[in-house]
Amino acid sequence: MLTEYSISEIITSNPKEQPFYVGTFENTENPNVDWPHRHDFYSLVWFTKSSGINVIDFEEYEIKPNRLFFMHPKQVHNWSYSKESKGYILVFAKHFTKELPLELMNIAFFDLKQKNIQLLKPLFENLIEESKLNDNLGEKSIISGINYLLLHLTRMARDLEFNKKTKPTTILKFSKLVADTISKNLTVKDYADRLHLTVEKLNEICKDSYGQNPKNIILEKKITEAKRLLYFTNLSVKEIAFGLGFKDSSYFSRIFKQKTNISPSEFKST
Repeated sequence: MLTEYSISEIITSNPKEQPFYVGTFENTENPNVDWPHRHDFYSLVWFTKSSGINVIDFEEYEIKPNRLFFMHPKQVHNWSYSKESKGYILVFAKHFTKELPLELMNIAFFDLKQKNIQLLKPLFENLIEESKLNDNLGEKSIISGINYLLLHLTRMARDLEFNKKTKPTTILKFSKLVADTISKNLTVKDYADRLHLTVEKLNEICKDSYGQNPKNIILEKKITEAKRLLYFTNLSVKEIAFGLGFKDSSYFSRIFKQKTNISPSEFKST
């Protein structure tokens, strides 16, 4: 079974009741954990000096100087980085912010420009200094600082080259809703109702943004989650099918093979 860690399990020096940790990458303890694994918290890692590979949900990303990774709860994570790596690390509980800005939902990393570095470096340094004070005012300052940092990352996300054609807020809400209800067997109409849309309008928005209908988008997200569970857990195909809202495991197997050209059992054994 893939292990899911809390902040206090990853950073054992951190007080268990504290819903955040901030520090330099080089001075943060190297955790004794299973790899790969999941977190139940958000994680920002800014490498100012490093090389290597960061694997997030089966996608490999190069680790290089001034690349800031943003990892979400439940994502499968593994990495390999150079010994002399330096940078900053900030983690915070998923309930820590009222709601994560939608623009950050699908961002895995930011390549920081000089103006971003000049803005973010003092922010991280200030958060580290506040964390050393270990008082109520320091904690409030860190909470405000994290929200301030997220607002700047949201602005950066809007400016990213691959994100210049901004997706409508509705499609981002739909994507988040599907992720949040991945274990339920909801219909396209159920999603449209929750978004206060007609089925026709939801179809139109999905095709304009992704070139696919809502049903395909839902299935693709379920197949991605199925891959994680098949690869990283000991759950049976039937357990995974039911856990993802499929009432019939045979139907799940057919859909999985149709999407991946391999059966769930074959994928699990690779």
